[in-house]
Amino acid sequence: MRISKLRLECGKTQQQMADKLNISLDHYRALENGRRGGSLDLLIELAITFDISLDYLILGRVKYSDTERIQRELENIMGQIGQLKASL
Repeated sequence: MRISKLRLECGKTQQQMADKLNISLDHYRALENGRRGGSLDLLIELAITFDISLDYLILGRVKYSDTERIQRELENIMGQIGQLKASL
């Protein structure tokens, strides 16, 4: 479920992710749905692509570095909201 959520946050389709990871669409779908595990190389590539730790990807643990990323994303979103509000 984390992979699906991260993919949607990035605005990518399953096909785009499968192409980026150089795997079949069926393989990607099975990975995203938890029906199939990924190799260590594939998991590392996913972590790099989504800018997350392997701990979060595999175990769901949020580390300090992940909280920094989340903070940056929230600040970016709040800035965008401020810009929209100012343009109204």
